[in-house]
Amino acid sequence: MFKKVVALLALIVLVVSLAGCGAPKSQQGSGDASPEPAAQAKVVKIANYFPPEHPQNVALREKFKPLLEEKTNGAFKVEIYDNNQLGSEKEVIDGVRMGTIEMAIVGLLQADQFPKLKIPEMPYLFRDYDHAMKVLNGPIGKELTEGLIEAGDRPLAWNVNGMRVVSNSKHPINSINDTKDIKLRVPTNSTFVEGLGALGFNTVTMPMTELFTALQQKIVDGQENPAPTLLTSGWYEVQKYVAITNHIIGPNMFIISEKFYQSLSPEQQKIFEEVAQETAAYEVDLMKKFEPQSIETLKQKGLEITYPDLKPFQEAVQTAYDKWYQKWPEFKDIIERIRNTQ
Repeated sequence: MFKKVVALLALIVLVVSLAGCGAPKSQQGSGDASPEPAAQAKVVKIANYFPPEHPQNVALREKFKPLLEEKTNGAFKVEIYDNNQLGSEKEVIDGVRMGTIEMAIVGLLQADQFPKLKIPEMPYLFRDYDHAMKVLNGPIGKELTEGLIEAGDRPLAWNVNGMRVVSNSKHPINSINDTKDIKLRVPTNSTFVEGLGALGFNTVTMPMTELFTALQQKIVDGQENPAPTLLTSGWYEVQKYVAITNHIIGPNMFIISEKFYQSLSPEQQKIFEEVAQETAAYEVDLMKKFEPQSIETLKQKGLEITYPDLKPFQEAVQTAYDKWYQKWPEFKDIIERIRNTQ
């Protein structure tokens, strides 16, 4: 009996030993022989101030994110932070410069530091989207962004916020004579204050985050932004009239943190540049389609749409241009080259 018990115990020890030898090495604790764990994808945060359904964010979801992740073989994972989730435009630009935010789509807030960036937002400068993109994505665009790389945010591509129109809750704008008594919110930007002031509006600067409440409480009568922004931001709920003034083609820039950019390999840098440019072009195409759809939707929601004669508007802003030429004489040559671009 004793011999049978010993034999049984020996058999159990043998089975356990064989099971241990057959287990995967990664489960045996022999770290030196374990395969290297898969490298984790680097998160790329891209921030902007647009609502989720704006063409900017549609383009990021449909084009930028899948393209970048595919072309880098999963080395990067794109996270989109829309609607000021990571802060105001200034806070986002500061984050990009410090390297805490990898990328962003921004307007031209940096014009206070780099005055040439004021030029693309001067009223009635560009004839249409194609004209604007040819200028901004060419040598003149590079000239306008000089200094940004040194500041810490490298521009990769230009695209558009849309043709800016004027909405208000007071009365329809059928001509330039109807602007005089409208208190109009504009961005905190001297180009907008002076340009829209030259059109006769009583301009008031305030952050976009305060705009809905200001319109609702009649602190201001109206605002000026592209029709898609008016629609997707919900401001149409507290507005009655929209004038298709098309006074500015609102340009936006894809920017990347210079610190992050320099951490990339040359091959990766090229991929980021190409994907940003492809996404920017895609967004412009989306905007061309979405803009007339937005105007039609605003009409269906009960807003009155007017199409004033734009020639008097174009003539009126000349006083603002004269003021800008006195302050920045070098602007005149750049603006003439822009207008002569075919």
